[in-house]
Amino acid sequence: MKRPDRDVLLCRDCCCGTARKHPGTDHGAQRDVLEAAGDAAEHVRVRVVDCLDECDRSNVVLVRDFTAGRRPKDTWLGGVLDDTATTAVVDWARDGGPVPDVLARHVFRSKRG
Repeated sequence: MKRPDRDVLLCRDCCCGTARKHPGTDHGAQRDVLEAAGDAAEHVRVRVVDCLDECDRSNVVLVRDFTAGRRPKDTWLGGVLDDTATTAVVDWARDGGPVPDVLARHVFRSKRG
């Protein structure tokens, strides 16, 4: 399989994706929307991962853009809890380009580098 242009990693472990922490979010529907987007766009891969080790945030999404060169450009998003943010992640992963304004407030610098 050819490497995708973008990887979308959806954290789902102790802090992310739990109704206990965010009871107003339909975590299953969010996962379904992201996975369907990955299935529909052959240059986007969506993976659900156990932990991205950013537990001081929750509902973390990491978008890795491989189009810029050998090393991916990682964009960390926290607090992706509503349909607007989820749809923006889908559109951005599919279309590329700079971080859309609607996601700017979700961007954070990872402690991982």
